[in-house]
Amino acid sequence: MKVKKDHFRIKSVLCQVLSAAVLLTIGCSDDSGSESDDFDRSVMLDNIGKNIILPNYQDFHQATLLLRDAATDFADSPSSQNLLELQAKWQTAASSWKSVEMIDLGPIDQLALKTSIDNWPTNTIAIEDAIATDEVINEDFVKSLGSSSKGLPAIEYLIFDPEAENQVVLNELTGSTNRLLYLQALCQNLSSLAGQLSNGWDPADGNYLNTFVQTDGKDVGSSINMLANNIIFLTEIVKNDKLGVPLGKKSLGELLPKDAEAWRSQLSLAFILENLRTLKDIYTGLNGAGFDDYLDHVDAKDLQGEALSQIIEAQFDSSIEAAEAISMPLVDALTLEKDKVEQAFDETQLLVVLLKADMMSSLGLLVTFSDNDGD
Repeated sequence: MKVKKDHFRIKSVLCQVLSAAVLLTIGCSDDSGSESDDFDRSVMLDNIGKNIILPNYQDFHQATLLLRDAATDFADSPSSQNLLELQAKWQTAASSWKSVEMIDLGPIDQLALKTSIDNWPTNTIAIEDAIATDEVINEDFVKSLGSSSKGLPAIEYLIFDPEAENQVVLNELTGSTNRLLYLQALCQNLSSLAGQLSNGWDPADGNYLNTFVQTDGKDVGSSINMLANNIIFLTEIVKNDKLGVPLGKKSLGELLPKDAEAWRSQLSLAFILENLRTLKDIYTGLNGAGFDDYLDHVDAKDLQGEALSQIIEAQFDSSIEAAEAISMPLVDALTLEKDKVEQAFDETQLLVVLLKADMMSSLGLLVTFSDNDGD
């Protein structure tokens, strides 16, 4: 059933008014949430883990291997064509990462790998200092560096320059042996980290998938509660950091285009869309059980009797459609299509409220992180 837009707007405004009170109630509830239910959470977790999370990690690993090989090919034979191939492989790997960026449980948390893969904005001064080193530049050298000097953003810094032609990038890379070695070491390290994550979830290796499915309670440490918090947290990152900061929401209206994620490759918007689409996939479970089914099982409705599962799914669609409506790179859209960027921010803000207040309250789950922006 398609939710009427005007009806949903009324509901969304009400959500914002009530969200503070709802969140206070959530924060004061016990670890088991509200009334117990008989929804088979293990089936839902098995579907999400086996059919979404594990395949996405495997795709990310394969993409990083191709990126590593492209970096080797470029180092062996630097050319404009090989640079384009390297950039394309980076885009694929980075986009693939956006499909698992929300996951912050299991191996990635236990091994503290997330910031080593994607910590932006990258520290360009530290990168240039690393390149200028007298030490041997290899993967071990990269491992010793701070997280803002490696990972996907650091590779992006080395191979993209939106303010110059690719020939400038090519000249910089070929003009410094250390720069080429650093690029290769970064790509090698990234593929190693991606392999650890993929193997960690793989039933034939670390098999965190089994732990994920078996930890099927509703307490703070349960998979369902942590996954729900992961969904909310990344939705807030999209709203606050990926859209809000460049829009000037935290700088008194001053636009900050170079604070956008992936502004050098001009893929900020593409990554936001990948985030939102994956978040929706996790929420709906794609072709299997998801949070929407859980909400239907507990008969969650809004004050007008509309199914909460449908309202949230409609808002995912609205957020995605608003981002898709932006017709140019985010850096340019901040000035040329600012109203569309503002709309994407507003739609994502409504999504945060629905997930953080309504979904969590209806399922008796606990919000285990805090922010200071009032949603």
